[in-house]
Amino acid sequence: MKNESHERLAVFRSESGVTLSFGSNTYFISSDDPFHNIALKALEQDDYIPFYVEIAKREGLGPQFRDTLMAQIENLSEDDVKG
Repeated sequence: MKNESHERLAVFRSESGVTLSFGSNTYFISSDDPFHNIALKALEQDDYIPFYVEIAKREGLGPQFRDTLMAQIENLSEDDVKG
């Protein structure tokens, strides 16, 4: 995954599954993939974080991405306490 600001996540749902497009990469989540149910829930809730996590996992960046995301969440929580 690249960290370029012009890259955007696009999510397309069809009868056969969900397609994720991020930058120049495309990922397909078939309806029999275990992540498919999570994807549908995330779409219902307008929550796109699970898609970024899945992309990171598919790119082999899962643990590193998770740790960075958790650190950012912790920083946000600390800012809420201070504010």
